[in-house]
Amino acid sequence: MGKIPAAINRLSVSLAFTPDERKALEDLYDYEGAWTEREARLRCPRYQDLLKAGVLVSVRTVIGTLHLLSLTGRQVLFRNAAGTNVAPQRHLDRAYLRLCMEDYGYLPVDDDTRAVLKPFIGNLNLSPMITPQGAALVGGAITGGGLSRTTTERLVTRLKSSALAHRFRVILFTPSPSRGQGLAQTHASMLTVISYLPGGGSGERAQLTTFNPGSSEEYAGPALTPIIRDMFVRKHPGLFPEQTLTLLGERRADRIEQFKTDLQVDRVISAEQLRRHYFLSPNDLKNVRYVEAIMRPVHGRVSLEIKTRFYLIGAALQRVDDNVLAHYAGTGEMRRIMNVPADEKFMVNTRKRVARDDPDAVFQSPYGPIAFEYDSGSYKLEHVQSKFESFGQQDYLQTIWGTANHNRVPTIEKIMREEEGLKGQVILSEWWRALPSP
Repeated sequence: MGKIPAAINRLSVSLAFTPDERKALEDLYDYEGAWTEREARLRCPRYQDLLKAGVLVSVRTVIGTLHLLSLTGRQVLFRNAAGTNVAPQRHLDRAYLRLCMEDYGYLPVDDDTRAVLKPFIGNLNLSPMITPQGAALVGGAITGGGLSRTTTERLVTRLKSSALAHRFRVILFTPSPSRGQGLAQTHASMLTVISYLPGGGSGERAQLTTFNPGSSEEYAGPALTPIIRDMFVRKHPGLFPEQTLTLLGERRADRIEQFKTDLQVDRVISAEQLRRHYFLSPNDLKNVRYVEAIMRPVHGRVSLEIKTRFYLIGAALQRVDDNVLAHYAGTGEMRRIMNVPADEKFMVNTRKRVARDDPDAVFQSPYGPIAFEYDSGSYKLEHVQSKFESFGQQDYLQTIWGTANHNRVPTIEKIMREEEGLKGQVILSEWWRALPSP
C-alpha cells in the first residue's frame, strides 16, 4: 500500500468520523451503492459537511439526486482507494435496484433457497429474492437508460431452461417505459420486466443551462490577449490545438456560436472542453441540455475519477451510457487536435453499437477518407490490431487513433507500423483535461 497523501490525512483528522458514521459510509460503498436525499439525512446527519469536504459526491439521475462515496471519501475511509475498483455507474445501478426491491416489498431468500439459486447467478448482477411471484433472481440498471436488449437476451439464453426446471423467475427493473417489454412477452414463462422509477422520479436526467452572462466589454471580448496566449503556450505546450488558439482570439459571442456548431457535429462536449476550447462557462449557454456524470476517463485507472457535465446535441442522448458520451467527447477532442473543421465532411458514427469494421468517425479530406477511432484504454490489443486490419482493407487514406492512456501510445504505434499498408498516427486525446492557470 502506498503512502497516504498528507491532504487525506488532514481531512481524516478534521472530519473525525464517529463509529456510526464510519459504519454508514462503509455500508454505502459495500451494499447500498448510493443514497437518496432522504436516506443521506437519515444515515449521516452531517452529510452536507461531507459533500462540502468532497467525501460524498452527488449526481443527478432519472430518479433524482443520488449521493455516492467519492474517490476522496474512499481514500479517507479505506486508506487505499486502489482496492475500491467498483465503477461509479455500478453503484448507481446497485442503488436503483435496492430502492426498487424495497418499494416492491421483496425479501431475502432463506438459506435453502439461496443454495438452490446460487449456482445460476455466477457473475451476473442478480439478487435472489422472495417476491409475490415466488423465488426470483432480480436485477436492474438505471445507467444507460436501463439494461440493454442485448444484455436481457443474454440473461434469457443463459437462465431460461434453469428457471423453468427449478421454478424461479427472472425479474428485471428498468426506468424505461418500453425497454425489454417485448422480450418479457416472448419469454413470459420465466421473465418479468418492470418499468419503475423509485421515489416518484421524473424519468428525466437532462437539465438545461441557465443563461446569465457577464456584461462587461472585457468579458465580451477575446478570451486570450497575445500576452496571455504566449504565457499559456510557453508554459503548457500542446494544451491548445491550432483551431482552439484561433477561436480564443474571437469575441465571446463568436465563441458561443462556434460551440453550437461544434456540438451539432461532435454530439457531445464535456464541461472541461467548454472551458478549455471556448473559454466559456455554463452561464454563457442558453437552454443547452446537459447531464452530470462521475467518470473514470482512463480505463483501469481507478485513481482518476472526476465529476463532469456532458453537453448534448439532443434529449435522446441522456439515456445513453456515460461511457458512450465520453467516447463522443474523445472523438471530438481528436477532431480538434487534428485541426479538422466541424462541418459536413466530418461524420461521427451515431450507431448505438459500432461494428468492428466501422470507425468512430470519418473525415472526407480533399485526398481521401480518413478514419478516426477513439480508445479509452479498454480495447484489448488484439481488438486494436483487428480494427487496423479492417481499416486497411477499406482503403482509408489514413487512420487516426486516439487513446486516453498515454502509456498505450508507443504500443499502439508499434501495432500500426507492423500492419502492412496502414498509414496514420496515434494521438493522446484527453477530453477531461482541465484548463490550468497560465
